[in-house]
Amino acid sequence: MSLVEISQHDEVIYSILDKPPPEPPKTPRYESKLERELKERKIPQLRLTFGYAETPLKTPDKFLRKGEGIGQPRKKSDHKCVVSSNLPPVPERPPPGKKPEKPKINFKVVNIKKAIKTKGKPVEPRLVDTRDGHIKKIKGSGEVPEYCLRPDFGKMPAYLVKRNRRIQRELEKIKHAEENRESLCKQVSEEERQKLLEDLKHNWQLMQKAFLQLPMLTDTIPKILKKTKMEQELRQLEKDIALIESNPFIYIYD
Repeated sequence: MSLVEISQHDEVIYSILDKPPPEPPKTPRYESKLERELKERKIPQLRLTFGYAETPLKTPDKFLRKGEGIGQPRKKSDHKCVVSSNLPPVPERPPPGKKPEKPKINFKVVNIKKAIKTKGKPVEPRLVDTRDGHIKKIKGSGEVPEYCLRPDFGKMPAYLVKRNRRIQRELEKIKHAEENRESLCKQVSEEERQKLLEDLKHNWQLMQKAFLQLPMLTDTIPKILKKTKMEQELRQLEKDIALIESNPFIYIYD
């Protein structure tokens, strides 16, 4: 058995393997000629930023002066002041005159006269009910009758008098309306009575003719019900005709 010692060699395994086929070249990307012209003609602009990190302060000599602030805009008006030479003259100032003298009043005399004519305050009646001098007003204490001496004692209150008068007027209106109310009963004239009687007889004839045309054999329920109904209507017409013929005077209520 022999050993082969290889200390130096430049053999690479990747060179032995087959290499993949090369990728086909890509087609050139479409580029508009107009876009290229616009880029060439574009004016360079300053880049916009978020502003200063800290707002720089103005120098002391650049303070806000009068008339430099933001004021309210003046409203424009279409009014034009027309100045003509035919204006009236300015009225002259009246000449200074003496002020009217105020009458001199002696307030002392006036106060003395008022004090003489003023009546004294009436003394309120009081009651001393203890030896220590406890004072109690008589008015409202119940010691002297007051309520029974009032001018309106035992009289009906004014609101009850007004209510009774209003109720009396309503009752009189109702009584007057009942007395002058027209009668609801009305007498039927002879012409209307004869016309009503003729109409009832005509209806009876039509009903009698329809009844006679019914089949003789009533073997079904509808036939029986129809015949029974027509018999009831004929009886009712006969009753109405007999009632009108037996009563020459007929009254009706509206």
